[in-house]
Amino acid sequence: MTRSERVSRMMGSRNAGTGVRVKNSRKKKHRLHLTGKQIVVSIIMLFVFMGSSISYVWSNFENTRIGYDLSQLKKEEMRLTEINRKLKLELATLKSPQNIERIAVKKLGLRQPSPGQIIVLQ
Repeated sequence: MTRSERVSRMMGSRNAGTGVRVKNSRKKKHRLHLTGKQIVVSIIMLFVFMGSSISYVWSNFENTRIGYDLSQLKKEEMRLTEINRKLKLELATLKSPQNIERIAVKKLGLRQPSPGQIIVLQ
């Protein structure tokens, strides 16, 4: 086929004045045609996507809950540390010789021994 034949055939299939092909028929609606295998693969991909989305949201929820628990435990640790400090201070106060002597004299009615009550063991 020569060049002139191709040009004349092309001009016959197109509008001779503009060179644009004119198609007067209505455009048909294209329907989506899926095979059974494509539908099964699409459903599996949908379930995988939903599963990964749910696991992502669940892990973020767990991280938030663990953060709150950690905050509560730190507050509890600070409270117990403060109680421990107060108890150590109270123990040191109760063990002091001045406090023991004061309790012995006031509550128990004890007094210093007289020189005759002291016995030296050798």
